[in-house]
Amino acid sequence: MYKNNNNYNNVNGYNHNNNNSNSSYADYDKEDKKNIYIYLILLTICAIILVVYISYTLKINNLSYQIDQMQNEIHAMEETNHKLGIQLSNASSLTQVDEIARNELSMVEPESMETIVLKTEDIEIENKTNSRYFFSQITDFITNLGTARAYSP
Repeated sequence: MYKNNNNYNNVNGYNHNNNNSNSSYADYDKEDKKNIYIYLILLTICAIILVVYISYTLKINNLSYQIDQMQNEIHAMEETNHKLGIQLSNASSLTQVDEIARNELSMVEPESMETIVLKTEDIEIENKTNSRYFFSQITDFITNLGTARAYSP
């Protein structure tokens, strides 16, 4: 009456085959293992990306802290430089030099003072212009047009 071919029909309509049931479960297990490995690999990649992102964020924060610290140092040095510049200008002023010369070096002003002014350039130019000819003066004038002279105040 009953055949023993290892095929059983369930009451609910599911067909259970003993020969194929072990292989189908093995197939499902292999697919599940593949999916688990894929998820683990993706999770590992995401974790690595997260660790790299956090490390770069920490590095950026550290560098910005160092920049702020160096800017504060620069500001302090600029203030010190400004103060030293004021001290230098005060120390090199004529009144300060005069005071140091009188008090510390015991210098006094001379009783009499003579001033001699020499105008050697004007005398030489006058002598040279009298001995030159008209054409040489024109040549010198044209030559001097192309040259620039800088005068100190």
